[in-house]
Amino acid sequence: MLIVITSETALEQEIESLNRLFACGLETLHIRKPRLEKVALKNYLELIDVKHHNKIMLHQHHELASEFNVKGIHLTEKHRKMLENDSEYIKNHQKMGRVVSTGFHSISALKKEGANYDYSFLSPVFNSISKENYQGKEFEVMASPIKVIALGGITSATISEVKKMGYQGVAILGSIWQSKHPVTAYKELQKVYKNVFYDG
Repeated sequence: MLIVITSETALEQEIESLNRLFACGLETLHIRKPRLEKVALKNYLELIDVKHHNKIMLHQHHELASEFNVKGIHLTEKHRKMLENDSEYIKNHQKMGRVVSTGFHSISALKKEGANYDYSFLSPVFNSISKENYQGKEFEVMASPIKVIALGGITSATISEVKKMGYQGVAILGSIWQSKHPVTAYKELQKVYKNVFYDG
């Protein structure tokens, strides 16, 4: 899986860039906008071409999942702590045909809870591009029965290393949104990803 996570903050021509990423073959977009109220997130979603809504994962305001027929929902660490029965919450969404993902920051937490999810992020694998002083831990997940996606410091140069470490995909954020030309940066990463994960 090659996943793109949105920038937390608004960017110039962001929606235009997202629609272009989908046109380039992006299959999964995680919308992570923790500061957006429900109405603002709804407005944001309405700007994205409706034919791509089924490729979107929501990090906040999960109740919008039905309204926009999105791919699924992502549970943050905060969500997991707030839910009394997260397994029931997960199963209810999965019964409705939605993908449910989450993220972990340690191998032990991944092993303990990861099996409940369709896939999980593990981060930071390498030094983060989008967060200062967020040091990579180079987790290895060889032979893990859980579908694990590498997050943190993913660039064209680190994708081949990620495959060797046992990950089943990558999530990218800083390497495209901190570029002057996000769509071009994505295309370059996409090309390397396909070479490594499909041919490697």
